[in-house]
Amino acid sequence: MKFSKDLKIFTFYTFIFIIGCFLMPKTYVWGYNDRNCWVSWCNYIYHFGIQNIYKLKVDYPPLIHYFLWLLAKILGSSENIFMNIYKLKYMVLLIETISIFFVYKILELKKIKYAHLLPLFILFNIAFWYDNALFGQVDGVYTAFAFISLSFAILKKPSLSLVFFVFCVNFKLQGIIFLPVIAIVLFNEIKRYSISKIALTVLPTIILQFLIMFPFIYVGDLKLALNSFSESMGRYPMVSMGAYNIWSLIFDSPQIMNDNMGIFHFSYNSFGLIAFFGLSGLVLLPFAFKSLGFFNKTLKLEFNFENMLLVCVLIILFFTYFNTQMHARYSHPIILFAGTLAILRKDYMRFLLVSLAVFLNMEGASKILKGNIADFKTFWFQPWFVSLVFLAIIVLYFYDFVVLLVKSTKKLRSLN
Repeated sequence: MKFSKDLKIFTFYTFIFIIGCFLMPKTYVWGYNDRNCWVSWCNYIYHFGIQNIYKLKVDYPPLIHYFLWLLAKILGSSENIFMNIYKLKYMVLLIETISIFFVYKILELKKIKYAHLLPLFILFNIAFWYDNALFGQVDGVYTAFAFISLSFAILKKPSLSLVFFVFCVNFKLQGIIFLPVIAIVLFNEIKRYSISKIALTVLPTIILQFLIMFPFIYVGDLKLALNSFSESMGRYPMVSMGAYNIWSLIFDSPQIMNDNMGIFHFSYNSFGLIAFFGLSGLVLLPFAFKSLGFFNKTLKLEFNFENMLLVCVLIILFFTYFNTQMHARYSHPIILFAGTLAILRKDYMRFLLVSLAVFLNMEGASKILKGNIADFKTFWFQPWFVSLVFLAIIVLYFYDFVVLLVKSTKKLRSLN
């Protein structure tokens, strides 16, 4: 019966995916440089094979090239690749729809009413589909893999969690920001394992990583493939690449300022990294202590979906708000994580603010719906205003985190 129900719900989401493909704009109205990359890489793979792609000195990790390889196989000619490269959006939408199905499974596990319908609150959110449908970007893929990896970690399925995390970081290196959260949750589970069981747990991950890299090992391009993980870092050393974050409150035009500049012998890039790592460490530390078995008498934190999604939401916010070199689309992952958290907590106000901020930033930076590149005159699209909305969101979620810590200590006192 349960399998039959899941099959019906999966069919339901498949139908939504198919409708979405029909409604998807059949063009890239923004990001011509990225579109040209998709076309040239896909065409090169079509003629010379995926194993040779790094001879082009591309700076994207391997997994996206497997997507382009599959697209090249489907399209079947250079002309079709040029005319139909937009169909990459369908592949991204497929992975995003699968992540929404995982949201349904989480809600069903929590026995939440209308578990199959509530995830549509995320899927039909313009801030969720803007990145792929309009902007023509692929951030939804690594976001989905990170979300699924975290879900399996919380469900105490470490092998599957590690497999999907490998997919995540092999698609986009930005997924590495989820590593500390997933590692802490996994360690809480595997610390009780024997050495042999740990080896069996990580073996599928090692095999998968080897298989992903094998084509490039085969032609002697392993070093080029590994370099792709880091070569994009620092490529555009600007204080902002379109993200309306803290730097929009400090500078009038952060997008034209080099982030190697700074004050007090620290670059702006260094200030951003210090803030990101410091604040992320602050929210991770209590859970790290719990996972390591420290302060068990004073910490009663649980590694449940609500708590870990809250930590992930904060880390995504810290990453995009304080770091330099941030694009507007780097805030995309927060929609899936904050949306699921909102449904679980029945607290939609914060999610509405998140959706508003992400949409305003994406549209303010790209002006796709506006239809021209002239600057917005209305104040709600101004970088300083959107930055203040993001700051308010950070304060609200950090308040939730503080409340969580206070409740964990109160729970302990009540037990004593």
